[in-house]
Amino acid sequence: MSMIARLLERFFSGTPGYSALLLGLDYSGKTTLLYRLKLGEIMQVIPSIGFNVETVLLRVPSGKSHSELNLTCWDVGGCGRTHLTNFIAIHAARVDAIIWIIDSSDRERLPESIAEFSAVMARAAADTSAPRKERPVLILATKQDLPNAMSIDEIRMKTASALAGMSSFGFGIGLTHSLVEGTIPDAFGWLLMALESARKGIPPPQTPAPAPKVLSARDPSVLYDRLSSWLARSDTDASPEEFLRQFETINLPAWDHYTHIRIAYLNLMIHGRQKGKDLIFEGIERYIQQSSQTKGRTFHVTMTYFWIQMVHFGIRSTPPLDYSASNSGSESKTADHHDQDDFSRFLLLNPHLANGNLWSDYYSKTLMMSPAAKTGPVLPDMKPLPNLVVRDAISNPA
Repeated sequence: MSMIARLLERFFSGTPGYSALLLGLDYSGKTTLLYRLKLGEIMQVIPSIGFNVETVLLRVPSGKSHSELNLTCWDVGGCGRTHLTNFIAIHAARVDAIIWIIDSSDRERLPESIAEFSAVMARAAADTSAPRKERPVLILATKQDLPNAMSIDEIRMKTASALAGMSSFGFGIGLTHSLVEGTIPDAFGWLLMALESARKGIPPPQTPAPAPKVLSARDPSVLYDRLSSWLARSDTDASPEEFLRQFETINLPAWDHYTHIRIAYLNLMIHGRQKGKDLIFEGIERYIQQSSQTKGRTFHVTMTYFWIQMVHFGIRSTPPLDYSASNSGSESKTADHHDQDDFSRFLLLNPHLANGNLWSDYYSKTLMMSPAAKTGPVLPDMKPLPNLVVRDAISNPA
């Protein structure tokens, strides 16, 4: 079993109720739906990076009465060209259900959505590191309230081949629709019924999973492999105190991207945004000046600020680990081991941070490598950085 699979097994084991992956192409409405279910209102959101994890308690119809569905949802940043299909497939092999979101107003991208869904499900079926179990698939066609939206019947017909042999059903919803009556509670009522049936061992007919495609050298699996090596490294790395002491004394075992991410993570977690940022800037600039590991390198202000922002955004998006649940029936862990678990979860929920070229999504190379960017902070010229104000509003609603 891979390092990623072992860690996911550890973290999923303490999940109450049922768990589900919330998947779909970017801009399909996943995060908006998640926080509508969580908070009962429409939140202003930005395209997700990594994961949003929330537990929602839904009152759903059950026969002539109602039942409660306790569902922990893992909202995965938009699928597509940069999607970590291997990584998500390992999650898919461990959750109880898959919720696939389709933008019913975007007819042009429907084939891409179906192809991405098929790839994830094929690789999840091929994962032998998790026990095989029935995972109901709920298809939600969002934006049904828009004038040119595809009908739910059309979407059901076009997704039928990808869903062959699975326990599945499709519902058309509008993200502003009622949570008390109508298609949203009906959809999750069906999901609860399917989950309870699966738990009782009443599976639908099975069909052989298609063989996974052959990956090219440019496939996102390269990033998946890097993340796997990072997780293995975090499991045996120095304690937080020792790691920060090595940073302070210019004696770290390596000076690489993983090291930079852990430096930022620990300082921001321990000292908060303002003091942590100052310590990161001062410490990295001093390390580059004094260490033999950094010969030929110069301190880059904008690059450092970019990674601080991305790590801080990831921290604010990562829910704390409930040790009372995850360690039930096992021996207690030290505080250092707790931190290593937290950092491992942080990496699992923010796999994009393993991409050392992530800055190129926001900055052109011309701007990032300019003298102005190296000596002082400059704003991105391609798209804005993730908004911490919006993230905090989602995490801490009034």
